This record gives sequence, C-alpha cells and structure tokens, in this order.
Amino acid sequence: MKQRVKQTIKNIIITIGILSAATGVCLLLDRMDDVQHSDAYVSMLFIFAVFLVSRITEGYFYGLFASIYGVLTVNYFFTFPYFAFNFSLPGYPIAIIILVSVSMLTSMLTTRMKRQEHVRAEADKEKLRGDLLRAISHDFRTPLTAIIGANDTLVHNSSSLSEIQKEELHRSIEDEAQWLRRIVENLLMITRIPESGETKIIKTPEAVEEILAAAVEKFRARFPALPAEVCVPEEVLVCPMDALLMEQAILNLLQNAALHAAGATYVRVSVTREQKFARILVQDDGCGIRQDLSARFWRVREGAQSIFRDSSRASGIGLSVCDAIITAHGGTLRVANGANGANGGACVTILLPLEG
Repeated sequence: MKQRVKQTIKNIIITIGILSAATGVCLLLDRMDDVQHSDAYVSMLFIFAVFLVSRITEGYFYGLFASIYGVLTVNYFFTFPYFAFNFSLPGYPIAIIILVSVSMLTSMLTTRMKRQEHVRAEADKEKLRGDLLRAISHDFRTPLTAIIGANDTLVHNSSSLSEIQKEELHRSIEDEAQWLRRIVENLLMITRIPESGETKIIKTPEAVEEILAAAVEKFRARFPALPAEVCVPEEVLVCPMDALLMEQAILNLLQNAALHAAGATYVRVSVTREQKFARILVQDDGCGIRQDLSARFWRVREGAQSIFRDSSRASGIGLSVCDAIITAHGGTLRVANGANGANGGACVTILLPLEG
C-alpha cells in the first residue's frame, strides 16, 4: 500500500511538473514578437508533453488528463479570443478531436510498451530465480554427497579402515561441512540485498581499511596456509556502506583465491584513492583466469557460468553475492589477470564511491 501511494504521488508530481513546464515555455514564447500568437508550436509542445507524461507515469489516467489539460490550455491561452474559452471557431472541433486522439494513442502505446517491459522483466526474474536455484542445488549437492559417502564408509567399514584412513574421512567431512557453512553465509547475505522497489540498504560511513582488516582476519583463521597481505594508504578512505555486506564480499573474493587459484603462494588486498572512488584490489599469484573467460565475469542475472569453477565445487553463489553487494553500493567490480598474463594470477578490482 505504501509503495502504491508513493508511486501515485510520484506520478502526480511528474504530471504537474511536465505540464507546468510546457505551459511556461509556451507562454514565454508567446511573449516574443517573432512568434507572437502563433499556435503551431503550442500544439506540438503539448503533444510532446503528453508523450512524456504517458511514457514516465503508470497507467492511462495521467496521459488522458494531460491530453484534456493540453486541449483546454491551448484553447484558453493561445486561441482567439485569448484568455477565454471559444469552441465555436471554424475547424476547431476537428483540431480538438485530432489532439485528443493523438494524445490518447500516445498514452495507450506507451502504456502498452511499459507493460510489455514489465512482463519481460518478470520473465527475466523467473529465469534468474531458476538459474540461482540450480546453482544452489549444485553447490549443496556436491558437499552433501561427499559427507554422506564418507560417513557411510565410517559406519559400515570402520573395522577395516586404518587410523590414517579414518582421519582422512573425518577431515573430508569437516571440509565439506565448512563449505556448506560458507554457502549458507552467502545465502544469508543475499537476503540482505534489496530487490528493485524495496528499501535500499542502510549505509553508514565506514573506514575501508577497517573492513579489509576484518575480512582478512576471518580469512586467516579459515585458511592459515595461504598468507594474506594488506596494503592501505596513509590517508583514511571513508565510504558509505553496509559494513557486514562489504566485509562478506571481500571475504568471498579471498576465499576464491584460496580455493581456486592453483599454485598461489599469497593473496594481497590493497586500497588506493582513484578520484572520487576507493579502488580495492584483491590479487593472487595463482594460475589466473583463462583468456577466453576473463572478459565475461560471471553474473547470475546474465545467465552465464562461473569462471571460477573446478571439478568438484562451484563458487557461483559467492561471486554473485559479491557482484550484487558492490552494485547495491553504487560501485563496480571487474575481474582480470595480473600484469604477467594468464600466469600472473587473478586481479579483482572494486570501485566504491567515497563519502561526500
């Protein structure tokens, strides 16, 4: 209900604004000597105003209202005798019918176009939901299958297994359970990201280096084998953000390096100022991204497939979360190889608007 009231108020303001602007422009031009009392441009301007109202607002009412307003305004202000209504002029009824007909047709066509766009958007949303569910199913099924298999082996063949084999199976169960936990964390992050038309995320000024430090600290606790470096400038860069969401995005990118950058000996997170943006880099010296894949960074809403995918596990949900979080903050995210090409490791660049 609140959303509908807001939309109605917005439509009224747009309609009044456009019609007032069209009336003001026509009155201003009418005062000029070279176009004084010339109504040719008046009808064209009001038809254009009706088109804008119909295109921007929702439904037929506002376009129809603009049509009637335009006819009455042209009659009152710009038709002899001026500043009085006169519907008895020769040919004027035909002019009124033509103006109303053109206005109504414009309103109908633009409204139908917007409805078709809405239907197309709903179809894309359903496709996105299906793609996301398939990605989630894959990410859940693989570790669950490994856990069930390892547990079944321990239960039915425990007596024939050595202690080393049992330890390996227990470690496998723990690794897969940790993987499931990360998936659940990402799904919880998705629920915090607003869809179109909903309340935006609540942003507060946060020091970027503090967010990076928190993410790296969690990463080191989970992946102690891969050294993580942090490079920050002397100046404090402050960005408006949801700290929890941004921390999860950085953590997801670090985890991608630990899980998919084969041969990596370190991962580095750095931040610098780039005009009105904070530029965050997440780099590693692993195997990098294949050249044919680096140009099409995985995004769920585009229906592409993950560029970070191995034979057993997929990181699609984590990457989609990163992309959605950065976009919700008005930033951009790009993935490419390092300076040394495909063997130079992956380099993820994030640009976030600075405070003020």
